[in-house]
Amino acid sequence: MRSSAAMGEPDYYALIGVDRTASLHEIRSKFRAKVLAEHPDKGGDPKTFQLLNKAYNVLTDQDKRKRYDATGHADKSVEEEFVEGFGGGRLQFEPRSKEADEKAVVSLQDRMIMGLPQSHEEGFNEWLRQRDQNAMVLTDKDFMKSHLFNSAELATKINHPGGVHHVLGSPKTDTYGQPLGGAVQVQAKPRPLKKMIEHDELLVRMLAVPVDDSMVYANLKKSGVCLGQTGVGRVEQVGSRVEGYNIEDAVIILPKPGKYAQDKPIGSARTLVPCHEDDVIFVPAAILEELTPEQISLTPIIVAAYVVLEMYGSKLKPGDSVLINSAHMSASGAAFLQLLRLLKLKPLCILSLPSAPQNLVRGEWGTKSAWQDVDVREMPAATVRTNYDRICENLVSMGAEEVFPDAVALLRWRDRNQRMLPKLALDGVATRESCEQLIHCLQSGDKDSQVVVVGHGALKPIQVSPSLLAAWGGRINGFNLARWVHGLAANKKKMMSVMENITKLIRTNKFQIDTVLYKVGEDAISDAFGRAADHADNIQVVLIFPTLQEEVHSSTEEQRKEQERLLLAQQEEAAKRKEEEERDKLKKEWLGLLFTAQSVAAMSPEGPIPIAFEGGDLSKPEHLVVFIGDNPKTDATILKDLSVSVGHSGLLSAAWTQHPAGEAFAEFNIKAPEVIDGSWYIRDRAGFENQDLDLLHDLELLSRALAESIESRIAEHGLDWKSVVIVGFGKGAGIALYASLMNLFPRQIGHLIMFSPVVMFPSFLGEKAQALAKEKPPNPGAQPLKIFAVWGNRNRSTPGTYRQLLLQTFRKLPQVHCTPDNVPDMDHAFDVKCMGVLQGLLELVLR
Repeated sequence: MRSSAAMGEPDYYALIGVDRTASLHEIRSKFRAKVLAEHPDKGGDPKTFQLLNKAYNVLTDQDKRKRYDATGHADKSVEEEFVEGFGGGRLQFEPRSKEADEKAVVSLQDRMIMGLPQSHEEGFNEWLRQRDQNAMVLTDKDFMKSHLFNSAELATKINHPGGVHHVLGSPKTDTYGQPLGGAVQVQAKPRPLKKMIEHDELLVRMLAVPVDDSMVYANLKKSGVCLGQTGVGRVEQVGSRVEGYNIEDAVIILPKPGKYAQDKPIGSARTLVPCHEDDVIFVPAAILEELTPEQISLTPIIVAAYVVLEMYGSKLKPGDSVLINSAHMSASGAAFLQLLRLLKLKPLCILSLPSAPQNLVRGEWGTKSAWQDVDVREMPAATVRTNYDRICENLVSMGAEEVFPDAVALLRWRDRNQRMLPKLALDGVATRESCEQLIHCLQSGDKDSQVVVVGHGALKPIQVSPSLLAAWGGRINGFNLARWVHGLAANKKKMMSVMENITKLIRTNKFQIDTVLYKVGEDAISDAFGRAADHADNIQVVLIFPTLQEEVHSSTEEQRKEQERLLLAQQEEAAKRKEEEERDKLKKEWLGLLFTAQSVAAMSPEGPIPIAFEGGDLSKPEHLVVFIGDNPKTDATILKDLSVSVGHSGLLSAAWTQHPAGEAFAEFNIKAPEVIDGSWYIRDRAGFENQDLDLLHDLELLSRALAESIESRIAEHGLDWKSVVIVGFGKGAGIALYASLMNLFPRQIGHLIMFSPVVMFPSFLGEKAQALAKEKPPNPGAQPLKIFAVWGNRNRSTPGTYRQLLLQTFRKLPQVHCTPDNVPDMDHAFDVKCMGVLQGLLELVLR
C-alpha cells in the first residue's frame, strides 16, 4: 500500500534562463523577456507560458525557492505536511544517516537538548490557557437537565424489537470457582436490550470494534459481561434532549475515564449500544469518505500513539532512537513504528515471543555485569525462530532500525557498535519484567530518560526494584487516551484533526495497518480472541456486527428455535416425570414387598449361609453362639481361643461372604466418603437409588440364608431360638440385626451382640420394623430383644451421626432394648480388644 516517490519538477532556472545564484532582479528581468516571447497571443506555447509563470512564482518566493533547491520540487509532500504539523514542526530537518551512525561515536553531552527558561508568570498564564473552560461554567442546559424536569418522563422507547448479539466474557476459574487469570472466555449470544434510552443518551448501531488487550484480558468478576470500551458506529436513536447529533451520524464510543469499572465496561461489543452523549465523539465527513469502518475504529489506537510521541518525545531530534517492545503486537505497535518512521526517529524493537528463551538483565543499572554474564546459549525451537524471522522482516519493512530478541541482545549490540542508548521507551507489553528490562536499556534519568506504559497488559503488576529505579533516576509514565480526550474540550477536535492527517497518509499509501474481520453471530468469536492474544500474529482483529435487519431475522429464527427447544424440553420433562412416577411407584411396591412372604427373596431363596468354623461343646450344647463377621479366615483364628470360654455351648461361624448373594455387599467400600461422612447411612425411601434397592434385596437374601443356617443346627441339637446368641461384626452384624427385627427368625433369639455394626439405612429399618410390629404385635408379657452395641472410638466407618440415628431407631421400637458401649482406641477390626469385651458379655448372657 506504499506509493512511489513523486516525480521531479522541471529546471525552473534553465526555463527562465538564469543561474542558480541569480538575484531577484535578474530573475524578474529574464522573466519579462521570456514571458513576452512565449505569450499565446504572440504565437507562443501555452504550456511553456504556464511553466514560466510557475517558475517565476517559485523562484521569487523565498521559502518555495529554498524547498525547490533542496528537494527539486516546490510543493510539500503528505509526509512533510504531517511532520510540520507534529509538535510545531520541531522534527522537520533531516536526521543523520545510518552509515554516519556506524562511523561516529557520539558523547552524551553532544546529544543533550537544552530547554528554554520560563518565568513563573509565563507558566501560570500557560496553565490558564490549558484549562477546560466548559468544565468551569454551569450553563442553562446543565441546569435544565438536572433541576427542572423528571428525566424518566423524557425517556425514549427503543424501536428495535427483540435482542441483539452481545460478545460476552467470563473469567477463567478453577474447580473451586477461584479466578485463574489470563485471557477471558468469550461467546456471542443474543441478549435483550433495555427498553428505554434516557433523555441524554444515544442508541448507537455498532459497525466495528477492535479487539485489544483490555478486552482479551478484561478484569471480570462474574460471567456474562458484555465486553468493549470503544468502537465506531452510527446513531440509531437520539434522546429527547440530546443536541448536536442526528440519526446516521458516525460516532466513536470513548467513555469518560472512571465512569465504567474494569469489571463492568460500557459493553461496545454488541449490535446496539445505549450510551451517554458525552461518551461519543463525532466523526467528520472527511474521514468517513476516505476510510472504512474498521479503519475508523482504530482511531483511538492511532491517536494514542500520536499523542504519546508528541507529549513524551518533545525533546527528541530526528535521528534519535526510541525503544519499543510491542511493535509486533496488533495496531498499536504498527502505529508507533510508522509514526516514528515519518518523524525520522529510529525505532529499536524488542521482539519477545512466547516459548522463546527468556534472557533477562539482572543487577545494577548501567553495569556490564547485569547483562554480560547472562547465559544465552539456549536456542529457540525451529518454529519460534521461523516466526521471529518473519516478524523481524515485517518490522524492518515498516521502519524498524534494529530488532532484538531481548534486552540482553540490545545491550550487547550497543556495546559492540558504541551506540548511544535511547531516552524514551514505550512499554506496550506491560508485564512483570517488561518495564525493568526497558530501564536497563535507557540513558540515565538526568538526561530526561523516561518509560511510558502504553499497553493494558495481562493484568499483571509491573515490578521494578527500588534500587534500580533510584540508580536510573528517570520517570515512569502512564497514558490513557480517554483521560486525555475528556481532559480538555479542545482535545476532541484535536483527535479528529490528527485522524484527518493520518487519513491523508492512508490515502497516499504512507500509513497502513493490516486488519482481519470477524463477524459476530457468524464467525467463531473464540478464534478471534485467540488470534488477538497471539503475540506472534501482528494483524489487528476487528469485530463487525450484523445489520438490524439481520438481527430481526436472527431474533425471529432464534425465537422459533427457542420455542422448539422449549417444546422439546417440556416433552422431555413430561416423559422424565412420567418415568420418575413409574419408577417411584415400582420402588414403593418393591420396598413394600421387601422382608415379607411375597418378596422375591422369599419366593426364590438361594440356600443357607455356609458354616466356616465349628467349636465349643457340640455334643449336647445348652446354647448356640453364632458368629457372623466379614472375614471368615481371620475370624476362625480368633474364634479358636473363644471355644474355651463358651462352656457347654456350641460355637459356629457363618461365612456370609461365601454366599452367592453376598458378592455385591462384600465389595461395598465402607471407607467411601459418603460412608465416612454419614450421608450413605441416612438415606431414606425417597433418596434410594437402583443400587440401594439391589443391596436391600441382597441383604434380605442373606438374612433369610442366616435364619436357614441357624434353624438347621437348632433342630440338630434339639435347642430352641431362646438358646441362640448371635455375635456380629461390621456388615455381618447388620445382616443379623435385619434378620432379627424383620422377623425372619421363626421366634425371637436370646441375645444379639454387635461390634461396630454396619446397618444399612437405619431409618428404613425402623419404619419396616414398626410396620411389621403393627401387623403382628408381640405377645403380651414378651421380653424385648436384648442388644449390645459395641463401638470403637477410632472407627471412621461408623460416624457419630449414624450411631445416634441407629440408637434413635432402637428407642422407637418397644420390642428392642439396646445397651451401647464404647471401646477406646478401637478401629474397624475384630481383634484382641473385641475378644476381651466379648468374653465378658458371653459370661453375662450364657448364665
